[in-house]
Amino acid sequence: MEQALYLVLGAALTWAFYFVQRRVERRPSVEAIDRHEKLLALKQGLERAEVSLGDLRRFEARLIGQAETAARIADRYFSQAEDVARQVAVDEISDAQMQQRAGEAFEAADVRLRTLVSHLRTQLDGEALATFEMAHATWLELRERYAAFIAASYAGGGIRPLIHAVTLEGITLGWFAELETQLGDGGDEDDADDI
Repeated sequence: MEQALYLVLGAALTWAFYFVQRRVERRPSVEAIDRHEKLLALKQGLERAEVSLGDLRRFEARLIGQAETAARIADRYFSQAEDVARQVAVDEISDAQMQQRAGEAFEAADVRLRTLVSHLRTQLDGEALATFEMAHATWLELRERYAAFIAASYAGGGIRPLIHAVTLEGITLGWFAELETQLGDGGDEDDADDI
């Protein structure tokens, strides 16, 4: 009787071990099948959209380039804010001097943008050039209107010219980064580092 009990207990443990082992072995297989199904669906979706992996890699590079440019611009603004705060504490900079510096910073950004736009004009032709010219002209108008709107939202009249110049500089650097990332040839790494 005791042997029969051991036999039944051994069979039950073997049976349980077998099913536990099958479940453990099956889990990686199921995960691999799910992963392959998702990859296949992605591949089929890319083929239907006529997008290659190279297109995705270029898109990723552009996004990374934009993020890096945005980080450099933010770092530059942070450094400038620190410099201004330090100089205000030490030199007691007047409003006129701050406005002048902001205007000079905008002019420097605008010169860089005009240089890039001139370069891009030599790279484009036909319909692409006409479309770019229309988009850039519209953007120039938007830039001025946007800066005026932002400056007008400040109640104090004395700070408005400073806000206007700083906004012009910021939006100009943003447009510069967008054009450089989307249309630039990527060969001017030194220019990109100066942002």
